[in-house]
Order: sequence, then C-alpha cells, then structure tokens
Amino acid sequence: MTKIRAAGSFEDATLDVLRILGVTNAAKAANLSPKTIRDYSDPDRAGRPTLAKSVLLDAACYAKIGRAPFLEAYIKQLADATAQTPRDAGDVLAEVLDLPGAIGRLLDIIRKSRGPGSPYGMKLSPNEASAIVSEIKGTRQESDDLEFAAASATKNNA
Repeated sequence: MTKIRAAGSFEDATLDVLRILGVTNAAKAANLSPKTIRDYSDPDRAGRPTLAKSVLLDAACYAKIGRAPFLEAYIKQLADATAQTPRDAGDVLAEVLDLPGAIGRLLDIIRKSRGPGSPYGMKLSPNEASAIVSEIKGTRQESDDLEFAAASATKNNA
C-alpha cells in the first residue's frame, strides 16, 4: 500500500526525484545509499536530505527535465507559511495578462510530450507527466493571483 505524502512536502519532493532519476541515479547524484534516498521519501521516517543534498538532487533533476522538486517544495512551504501575511493585491488587468503566458508554457510542454521526439510517443512518460503537473501548479498560482486581485478590488470598492 502506498503511503500518502503531503503535496509540497520534502517527502513528496523526494518521491518526485525518484520518479525522475530512479533510485540508483538519485543515490549517485547525492552520494547516498539507495536505502537512504528511499527512506527520505517515507513520511514515517525522521530523516530528510540536507540542503546540500537537496541541491544536488535538484540539479540532477533540472539537468534531466528542467524541474527542481525540492525547490518547488520549499517555495510551496514558504508560501503556506506566509499565506496569512497581508500582501498587496495586484492590478486585475496585470494579473489576467500573466495567465496567457502560464497557459502557453503548459500547452508547450503538452505539445512537446506528444511530438515525435517524445519517449512514449502519444502517451506520457513519467517525466512528461511530472512536468505537466508542475506547470499546472504554475498556472494555478497565476489564477489564484488573479482571484486575489479581483476579490481585493471588490473589497476596496465597497
């Protein structure tokens, strides 16, 4: 039975690394044993990679597919930790103009994953699926920023 890992956790980031690199390559990239790197993905174990090891693993993933799972997890955790901090809302028009770029990046990744150079042809490889999910998160963030700007504009006009 697969254990549940919180989205954006370091255990989830480790699991992404293992999907991208495989256990052996991830262990080599961080100069760790395969057991240690697998243990880092287990939410029931206390150990986590050091910052230096996380950078090595992110660098290997970035070289392979252009993603950095530990950086993504850190950014999500930082965003969650500062979510209650008041922030200035952006201009609704400026925020909506960010959406086409985010959607364009998502479409580009999907287009490339279905092209003749794709490892699995019309089907998604695990790395392609991971890249798409990551880009969906970016598009979602842009949408959330627009929603925050719109809600804030409404409150300010009331």
